[in-house]
Amino acid sequence: MIKKKPAYLIMITALSLGTVLPGVSQVEANEIDSVKDEINSLKEKQNDVSSEKSEVSGKKSNTEEKIEQNKENQNKVTNEIEKIDQELSDAQEKIASKEAEISTTNQEIEQTTAEIEQTKQEIEQLKADIEELKERIAKREELLKSRLRNIQKNGGDISYLEVLMGAQNFGDFINRATAVNKIMDQDKDIMETHRAEKAELEEKQEEVETKKQQLETKQAQLEDKKNSLQQQKQELESLKADLSQKMEKKESYMNELEDEQHELEEYKMSLEEEQQLLASQESAIQKAIQQAQSQKQELEKMAAEKKRKEEAERKKAESNGSSSNSKSSSGSSSSSSQQTSGNGNFIIPANGDHTSGLGMRWGSFHAGIDIASGIGTPVRASASGVVSRAYKSSSYGNCVFISHYINGQVYTTVYAHLNSFNVSTGQSVSQGDQIGQMGNTGHSTGPHLHFELHKGPWNISKSNAVNPYSYF
Repeated sequence: MIKKKPAYLIMITALSLGTVLPGVSQVEANEIDSVKDEINSLKEKQNDVSSEKSEVSGKKSNTEEKIEQNKENQNKVTNEIEKIDQELSDAQEKIASKEAEISTTNQEIEQTTAEIEQTKQEIEQLKADIEELKERIAKREELLKSRLRNIQKNGGDISYLEVLMGAQNFGDFINRATAVNKIMDQDKDIMETHRAEKAELEEKQEEVETKKQQLETKQAQLEDKKNSLQQQKQELESLKADLSQKMEKKESYMNELEDEQHELEEYKMSLEEEQQLLASQESAIQKAIQQAQSQKQELEKMAAEKKRKEEAERKKAESNGSSSNSKSSSGSSSSSSQQTSGNGNFIIPANGDHTSGLGMRWGSFHAGIDIASGIGTPVRASASGVVSRAYKSSSYGNCVFISHYINGQVYTTVYAHLNSFNVSTGQSVSQGDQIGQMGNTGHSTGPHLHFELHKGPWNISKSNAVNPYSYF
């Protein structure tokens, strides 16, 4: 909060002036001059109040500009947060999509792995089939050899032609030719079966090996795809983390802006309160000036009347020829000036327990004292003066400000957290008059009176606050 310069704001009334018109015999030129000086002093203080009002008005305008700038910043941050929120939503959707793709790819990998295992089993079965075929081929070869040995049992390697040429007659030739053809047909069938089975085996083996290679290639591709998807997911997760960090910073900045706006709004309200207080003090000063001018006019009138009477007495004495023996009678009576209420002293404004004093409390400056008692306990004016303001504050609750002018010094007393008050702005009060009742309004933690005494006018920074106990 910006510290305010003290303003010489004075509330003067007949009670605070505390004087009555002197008798004609006491009217002197220096009394009129004193009143003139007082009027000039009041006008100077009125100028001070006017300057202070201008300063407060400037601060209020500056604060309002800051509030508007703060609102613009909040709108900008809100738009940025909405944009980041959308980006986060998009990133989350992409992550979910990638996770779905990864899940599908994992299923494909599992399926391919199962197919590879099945193919391996087929290969093993094929190997068993190959061994069986080899055994069948070996048996066929042994059969062929056995048949040839039976045909050629006479020894030596005899060709089919020799077998035919060795026929004894045509009938024998026909028998031999039939036998040879039969053997050759059987051997041909055996060889054809052998070649077909061997070709089938090789084809199956090649097919299974090709299928295995294809599946292994597919598995490798799926693993690459999975790795790529995992990488994309990690990038999206990283993007999401960055966006979340940005969101956190923006939200933190937004909280700062909202706190700042709250402080600015509070400060603006305090400036508005001070403006109203300054206006009431300015009005009171004008009232005091008018009162002093009336007093001056009355003094001048009384002085003129005294002079007229004295002149009349002198002329009368001269006309009677007895001016040397006559006694001049002023016809005036003396009176003593009424003293200002309290004579500079203040009284404790309420009965109760004194629970807190002036000074630091809970990390902040406590500008007065607290007197605790029940709700409705009478609260009295600590000294005579003028009510500069009586209203309901957001922090003080129901409160009364009284300005005092004692022995040439301005004082301001504050009575806060009242349950109610029975005075109004501009009203004159005497020391001890009841101005309200103790309460628990505003920022209060229980029924009590918060009482402040300022040596000078009240200001936002409360720089004029003094310890009331030194003045009771």
